[in-house]
Amino acid sequence: MTDSPSPKPGKVLVPAENLRVFAAALLQKGGLSPDHAGTTAEVFAWAAQRGVDSHGIARVPAYLELLAKGIANPTPRIRLESSTPAAAVLDADRAPGPVALTAAAEEAVTRARTTGIAAVGVRRTVHTGAIGHYVSKIAEQGLVGLAFVAGMPNMGYTGAKGAAVATSPLAIAVPADGRAPLLLDMATATIALGKIRQAKASGVPLPEGAAATEDGTPTTDAEKAVMPLPLGGAKGSGMSLAFELLTSVLVGAPIFSDFHSGDPEGRKHRQNALLIAVDPAAFGGAEPFAESVEATLATLKTLTPADGAEGVYYPGERSAAVATERAADGIPVAPKVWKQLTEAADQLGVALPALADARARSTARVVSERPHRYAKQLVSHLGRRAETSWDDEKGEGRLLFQDGVGTLAAEDGALLLTVEAEGGSLERLEAVVGRHLVRFGTKDELVVEWLRDGGEPGGTYRAE
Repeated sequence: MTDSPSPKPGKVLVPAENLRVFAAALLQKGGLSPDHAGTTAEVFAWAAQRGVDSHGIARVPAYLELLAKGIANPTPRIRLESSTPAAAVLDADRAPGPVALTAAAEEAVTRARTTGIAAVGVRRTVHTGAIGHYVSKIAEQGLVGLAFVAGMPNMGYTGAKGAAVATSPLAIAVPADGRAPLLLDMATATIALGKIRQAKASGVPLPEGAAATEDGTPTTDAEKAVMPLPLGGAKGSGMSLAFELLTSVLVGAPIFSDFHSGDPEGRKHRQNALLIAVDPAAFGGAEPFAESVEATLATLKTLTPADGAEGVYYPGERSAAVATERAADGIPVAPKVWKQLTEAADQLGVALPALADARARSTARVVSERPHRYAKQLVSHLGRRAETSWDDEKGEGRLLFQDGVGTLAAEDGALLLTVEAEGGSLERLEAVVGRHLVRFGTKDELVVEWLRDGGEPGGTYRAE
C-alpha cells in the first residue's frame, strides 16, 4: 500500500511527462535557456511525482518571479574552481539551484570514479529545490550521495530570540540493487514553513514545539506563528549551524554572519551547498557493498510491524512507490497551483498540457425562459465543433469534443451544462462552449459563470 491518495475534488491530474514539458516551457519563457529550463523542470517533476508537492510543480510560479525580479540569473556564467582531484567549488553566479546542483552532482560522480570520494561545493545559487533529487542521481550511478544546503535564516535557534539559522536540509542516497535506493531527505526544522501557512489557512492549531512567534516564543496558534523551531531543539539548530560551516563558510560565501551583520546586502536571497559522491569500489568493492545493503534492507523488512503500523519501511521506499503510481496515473495538481500555472501560461503564451484520463470538470447553470429550445439551438450550432445529441423528451443532451465532453440538462427556467476535459484543456472547453451559451442567451445581461470541481471559479463570459 502506498501513501498516494486519489486526486481530491478540484485537483487536475496531469501525466508526469506532460507536466515536466509544460514546466520547462514556462521556465524557458521566463528567461532560462532550453537546457537550464529542462534541468529545472526535471527537478520539480521528480519531487511532484514522489508526492513532495511543496517542492514540485508548485515552485514554478515562484521561480518565474525569482527570474523576473533578477534574484535568479537566467544567463549565469557558471565557473568550476579546483586545486585538487577530489574537491572543487562551483560558482553558480546566482543560477537556479537545480541547474547548479545538477552540475555539481555530475562533477562529484566524475571525480569520485577516480579518487574514490569527491566533494563539490556550490557557491551563490538560488533555491536548491528538493536536494533528494541530486543525491538520487548520484545513487543511479552506483555511488553513495550526500548533500548539505544552507540558506537564509528563517528558523529559531535554541536559546536565541527570533529567526537565527536556516531550515537547512540534508540528504543521503544509497544505491540498492533490485530496490528503490535508500533516500533520506530531511530538514533541520520540526515543521515546514508551508505547513504553518496551511494551518493558518485552515484554522487548525500547530503541534506543540513546532513553531514560534517573531520573538521566538513557542506557539501552537498558526495566526501568531512566523517561523519553525529546530528539530529536536538544540540538535536541529546545531545541525543547521554545522551545515552553514560545511557549505557557506567552506566555499567562502558566508550567509549566517552576513545576515546578522546589519548590512542590507547580507539579507539578499542566496544559498550554498556541498555535494559528496562516494564510490563503494574504493571501500572494499562495489559487489560486497551491494550484497550487504540488500541484506540490511531485507532484514529491516522482516521486522515485526508495531501495532497500527502498515509495515516497516526504509527511507525513500514509500515515496518511490508513490512515484511509480503517479508515473502511471498522473500527478495531481492543487486547484490554487493550477490556477497560477494557467495564468502564467496565458501571460507567457505557453500551451497547457494535456491532462490525464481523470477528468477536470466545470459546471454552469444558465438562466433561460425556454431551456429546451435554447439547448437545441446550442447543440445545433456546436455541431460544427463536436458530435452532439439532444433528447427533447428527457431534456438531456451530450457533446463530444476532441479533448473533452459536455452534458446538457434542461430544468425549469434554466439549463445546466457540465464540461469535462479528457486529456485536454478545460479552459479551452469553457471558452468554446461559454461563448455559444452567451450567444444564444435570451437576455442582454446574461452571464455564464463556470464553477469547477472543488468550488474554484472558472471563466466568466458576458453577453454582448
